Amino acid sequence: MEHLLNENLLKYFTQYALQEGSTSALSIGGLKSLLQNQFAQYLKDQFSLDNIIKSLDKNKDGSVSFDEFMMIVKKITGTGQ
Repeated sequence: MEHLLNENLLKYFTQYALQEGSTSALSIGGLKSLLQNQFAQYLKDQFSLDNIIKSLDKNKDGSVSFDEFMMIVKKITGTGQ
């Protein structure tokens, strides 16, 4: 079950990253768009989303890797630590 979930998340991530010309990173704007379109039911407000993104963009490069994306999804859905 978790494998299917991860596979779907990878599809979402890749779809949005490809729109920006990448397969390995997503801009903060692209990430917000993905989360607002695919995970709207989990988002409390814009402020909390911005704080989550800032806290999990570990290298502060303004883009998000798939691993960082996974951490964000787990945090907003309550499935992470």
